[in-house]
Amino acid sequence: MKKLILFVVLVLPIVALLYFSLTRNPRELPSALIDKPAPDFALQTLDGATVTLASLKGHPVVINFWSTWCGTCLGEHRLIRQAYQAMEPKGVALYSILYEDTPENAEKFMNKYGKAAPVLLDPGLKTAIDYGVVGVPETFFIDKEGIIRYKQAGMLTPDILWGEVEELQR
Repeated sequence: MKKLILFVVLVLPIVALLYFSLTRNPRELPSALIDKPAPDFALQTLDGATVTLASLKGHPVVINFWSTWCGTCLGEHRLIRQAYQAMEPKGVALYSILYEDTPENAEKFMNKYGKAAPVLLDPGLKTAIDYGVVGVPETFFIDKEGIIRYKQAGMLTPDILWGEVEELQR
């Protein structure tokens, strides 16, 4: 009887926890920031200009965290380029924040694969930490009032990108 009680008290919860943990897709876990104000930032572009989230208030904003060493980021780079060209004239701000990488690598990447959205530098990863970024790519969709409405963990697809931008413009 003691062995049964010991099994129920110790082993069963561990098995249940493992089952729950291993059957969940971490990309499906919602961000705690959804429907909350986006953390403000003041970051430098590769060209040395300063961009603040506060200065973008009144415009929908899309922020894509990426790295040059990220194969998935390379896969979505063409979409980011196309989106930037289409969104800028419509008043939608799109920025790429460099994650755990160097400005030199970003410059080489842009020269090789084409310039896309302006690249913001995040020394010390303060902005990435504020947004809860755990890996790249991660993309945040922020409405005109500065509220995060959606987070995409993993590679963007055209359907997700354009669908979420359309929602921001309503």
